[in-house]
Amino acid sequence: MSSLTVPPLGERGMVFLSHSSRPRQQHELGTGDTLNRHRHRKAYLKQLLGALDERLPGLGFQPWLDQQDLETGESFDTLIYDALIRCRAAVILIDRDALDSDYVRTEVTILTFRRAVGDPVHILPVLLGDVTDRDVSASKLGNCPGLDTLLPLRPANRKPNRGAALATAEEIAQALDESIASHDESDSPTHRWIDNVASYLSVVSDDALRRAAKAIGVDPHAWQRTLRKPQALAAALLSCEPALVYRALQELVPQLDPYRIKQAVKHVRPLWVDLDAAHAVRAAHGPAAQDHVVGLSTRAYRLGVHLAERATTGDPQYPIHPLPEITGENTISELVERCDLTLRDALNISHSATPQQLAADMAEMKGTYVVLRCDAADPRTARAVMNELRIRFPGLVIVALAPANHKIWQSQGIRQAYRSFTGDKERMARKYVSDTSNLAHDLIKVDSDD
Repeated sequence: MSSLTVPPLGERGMVFLSHSSRPRQQHELGTGDTLNRHRHRKAYLKQLLGALDERLPGLGFQPWLDQQDLETGESFDTLIYDALIRCRAAVILIDRDALDSDYVRTEVTILTFRRAVGDPVHILPVLLGDVTDRDVSASKLGNCPGLDTLLPLRPANRKPNRGAALATAEEIAQALDESIASHDESDSPTHRWIDNVASYLSVVSDDALRRAAKAIGVDPHAWQRTLRKPQALAAALLSCEPALVYRALQELVPQLDPYRIKQAVKHVRPLWVDLDAAHAVRAAHGPAAQDHVVGLSTRAYRLGVHLAERATTGDPQYPIHPLPEITGENTISELVERCDLTLRDALNISHSATPQQLAADMAEMKGTYVVLRCDAADPRTARAVMNELRIRFPGLVIVALAPANHKIWQSQGIRQAYRSFTGDKERMARKYVSDTSNLAHDLIKVDSDD
């Protein structure tokens, strides 16, 4: 881009600047680290953020950072979610303090999830100071799904001084300038989800929205400043803990008509699924996946459906269908045919379609998910059925269900969405689904296995 041409501020979208600026005590520092080095890091970080705040607008970007955070520490205001969802790009400034910051990890998890579901967001990790790729891989931050697939920027001058800060800001600005075109209204699954939920909440009074925001922990002063209250609340709900989502709904549903209640509940029910699990499902859909089977240790079909809905942000272009349970004394071929016919009917594919025609029909879809309970059959039978279905329906992702102690999980090729989904985790999910469903007068028993 010519240096003589200065695009309007924000023409190329918002750039979220993720960082850890909280002052730390000696006991919070890593082995070999000192308070003096920590203070130098934070002074350098402040200089770098200031330089980016000055440089990026000249390229048409709108930098976003929590200004209050620079002075008072990592106070993670819930409205940051709105910026994380709306940003066109994000710069992850990774110094020693960011490696184990819960707030930075939360931000990166949301950003990489957006990228996984197809949002047009550019994410640029930047290694500061003496941080190496190995340090990132071994850290809490390195556990964020999808972060390891991003190529980090390694600044040429990594000294903690003002000159280095200015040079690094210029490198970051150039990297964004080369990677991001003018901002457009590209289709975004998360934006569509937020837009839908915000439309249902648009009839709610300002007081009810304020009470709902308070229920999920939004700072009252921050809430007064936001102009897009239904959208901001919807963005916050997308990343809230389930219990908080339910409290917010309790404040909202008295002012919604039955249709809006039903639609709002339909959108928020899958939010018991955390983003790490949703990442696992999305990874199974990717072209590089070795085996498109993801496991969830439960017998409840509805929870398997929610897992896939969360991974696709409820996008109707991704069909999700439960299949008949693999059970009884039927042969493998009979079980396959039963599932085959059910899936063809659900996808409006002719029973007489040839394998070539079926593959062509599947190719026209963005992706198809099925939920299959397979604990009533021998694991070898269940695996054989799943393998045949994946051959017949190219690109199909299977969410396999069975109790936590079932032998099916010993089979190779099934990646568990949750490392552990027993006890409290499943009880919480079931209760949340039942509680939210009751708000829409859809009574689902907590202990029901569908």
